[in-house]
Amino acid sequence: HQYGFIVGCQVVDIKLGGYRGMNQTTWSCEKGSDNCYAPLWYSLPGPCPAMGLSNGHIAANKVGLDVMSAKSAECIKRMPGGHCEQASGEPDCTYSYLEAGEIMLDDLVGIGDYHHFWNTSYTRCAQQVASGLLSPDTECVHQKEYVPFLDKGVGCDFWNGKFDKDKCDARILAVQKLFKKHYPHLPESLEAPACDFDM
Repeated sequence: HQYGFIVGCQVVDIKLGGYRGMNQTTWSCEKGSDNCYAPLWYSLPGPCPAMGLSNGHIAANKVGLDVMSAKSAECIKRMPGGHCEQASGEPDCTYSYLEAGEIMLDDLVGIGDYHHFWNTSYTRCAQQVASGLLSPDTECVHQKEYVPFLDKGVGCDFWNGKFDKDKCDARILAVQKLFKKHYPHLPESLEAPACDFDM
């Protein structure tokens, strides 16, 4: 409670993938090593972080889940979070942001209809083989964006090569390019603040 709802950041272990920052992201590293460019994630504390939707209320592939619906008014009043219009450093005003826009992962990876890709493509293929619309030696597969032990997807190649730095760089550029396509008046990216503390 002393510092309020502080923004969190964490340096991601580079053993988890080939992603690296374009600029140095931390100084807790051996100078010049890949660890100095490790990816980061940030945590922006919202209202009532102690409460949320139960796993039973989280539906896969569902748009518009209202995470606030499971939070009581008392909890929100007691723990308002750190977002405010202009960050002042007060315990309940530790960060602000402007929404810049969004891109959809399905657009990025080239999945036109996720329901078909994930839920019905195998069944449809099997039905087409059974009805003679596809050759009997057609191998129907359950499509997946990424399979860790294969280090590639099935029916999707965007995430192939999780540890390949060049492929990871290409994915980052693809995100920036798609964002620029939708929001040409905005910069493709902003320099990420370094994560130089451990709490």
